[in-house]
Amino acid sequence: MMVCAQCGERNGAGAEFCGACGTYLEWEPRPNAPHPVPPHPVPSPPVSPQPATSSPATSPATSPPATSPPSTAPPTPAPPLDQVSAPPPGDQPPARRPAPMRPTDRKAPTTPTPRLTERREPRPGDLICGQCGEANAPTRRFCSRCGSSLTEAEVVARPWWRRLLPERAPAKAGTRRRRTGVGRLVGRVLRWSFLVALLGAVGLYGLVPAVRGGVDTWALDRAREVRGIFGAELTPVRPTAITATAEAADHPALLAADNAKNTFWLAPVVPEPPALVLDFGREVDLREAIVRIGDPDDFQSAHRPKKLHLVYPTGRAFDVELADTPDEQRVGIGNSAGASQVEVHVVELHRSLRGDRVALAEIEFFAVR
Repeated sequence: MMVCAQCGERNGAGAEFCGACGTYLEWEPRPNAPHPVPPHPVPSPPVSPQPATSSPATSPATSPPATSPPSTAPPTPAPPLDQVSAPPPGDQPPARRPAPMRPTDRKAPTTPTPRLTERREPRPGDLICGQCGEANAPTRRFCSRCGSSLTEAEVVARPWWRRLLPERAPAKAGTRRRRTGVGRLVGRVLRWSFLVALLGAVGLYGLVPAVRGGVDTWALDRAREVRGIFGAELTPVRPTAITATAEAADHPALLAADNAKNTFWLAPVVPEPPALVLDFGREVDLREAIVRIGDPDDFQSAHRPKKLHLVYPTGRAFDVELADTPDEQRVGIGNSAGASQVEVHVVELHRSLRGDRVALAEIEFFAVR
């Protein structure tokens, strides 16, 4: 924890700039850097005391003799300065003699080194600095790495599954969320209920053959559906019976499924649109169909189907759009799982100027193997 000397904001370890005011936080000294040691003072040699001249001992019984006043002698003239020689170093008084220098343990001052700041791992809600790309806590106003302003910083988006959950306010400093007694009781009941249900399902599957057979059948059906969606192998299916709500005498409904390219089913369009009924004799899952429309020999002599409405016994339906061309058209089909027959209703037409009936040359279905 680093406290900003400018504003007092508490910053996390590793921050180089204050999150509140943007002030640069001072470098920290290296933890193993030795402190400078002051030099030890060198004691000077002791000064020898000067011999003091003592007066002769006097007896307390006798009084000191009277002394005559000293005679004044003429002063001795000082020698010239050029004849005065400096005394040798050994004759100087000890107090004025320079003390010898001794090596000390003092080391050169160390220069502070910048701290190596580890990058913060981006978390949901963090602010990404636009200058250096550093991830900052949402409470910061300045980047912890370069000190740039975070007013226009990009916010790290939360995962989609977190957006579905209600957002809770963060706990206050010095507090911790505590689950109430009711919450703990409900969570415990749910966990034990799930465990008991799981053990019961496993027991039923292993001990009751009917349950095991039903589960296996359901699982195989789901696996078959998944295989059919992502990578189905299709095979042609032939109808065992084919009928029509209307047909011409010389062009019956059987010609629409005879695999011949020069024959066709022909039916009037009034009073109601015609329809084919194809029975496959078993349940099939139709996925594709090959359709040829019109009269192969004279394409403009009759109307051509434009839209086919497929209806299954399961109650589902599917629409197929067709182009106005005599070429083969491969179309996709759906919603037919579990159906054993299909009704093909002609609900829209490509109109012809010469004919008043609709012609369908061929329709061939493909189902999942």
